[in-house]
Amino acid sequence: MKIKKKIITIGGGGFTHNQDNDQDQFILNHINKKNSSLGFLPIASNDDSNKTKLFYKRFEDLDLNVSHFNLVSSVKGFENWLSNLDAVYVGGGNTKFMLKYWKENNLIGLFKEVYNSGTILSGISAGAACWFDCFLTDSDGPGFKSMNGIGLLTGSFTPHYSDSKRAEKYRENIKNKTLPDGIAVDDGVAVLFIDGKPTEVYSSRKGHNAYFVNQNKQFNLKEYIKINNE
Repeated sequence: MKIKKKIITIGGGGFTHNQDNDQDQFILNHINKKNSSLGFLPIASNDDSNKTKLFYKRFEDLDLNVSHFNLVSSVKGFENWLSNLDAVYVGGGNTKFMLKYWKENNLIGLFKEVYNSGTILSGISAGAACWFDCFLTDSDGPGFKSMNGIGLLTGSFTPHYSDSKRAEKYRENIKNKTLPDGIAVDDGVAVLFIDGKPTEVYSSRKGHNAYFVNQNKQFNLKEYIKINNE
């Protein structure tokens, strides 16, 4: 049986803000396995212990095995930890710092390897943007800038699209071809990609959505998926 390669990208909110519990459940629904394992990677927040505590508060009483890895402290044992997870949740924070650390420690190939083997890659904000070819970020000095990701998902991305200033800047970057066409996700919204294609959108908040944005306009991603699957 062919392995379905899954990535779940979340625009913002979630358990680290004590919000959108059903959004977290969306991830668990797609693991679909007894005695499943979910790992939290808080590297983008420099291994913030408060975010890790909130992870355990949200998930430890559920019927699954949970763990975390403080990657900034040491990479020793990380390959074994990641390779034995059913799903990994990458937290938000500084995308530039996180990707630089992954590159310097030769970890990008490992993420690609577990993805191809069926581990679900999920994340919020920085932890969502990193999987794309490129994305819009505010983690590289003042203002919004484009930055390259690890290229598991084609095109560009921005989280926090419900922020009007970010949304305007994202559309501007696509229009002037600084960024290619891509996916924009509001806070409280999760998008499931299977084998590189968006297949499902889940919103925890009324009026919050995800979009496909090109040089001419933006499309509601649910409608875009429906049209392209017909």
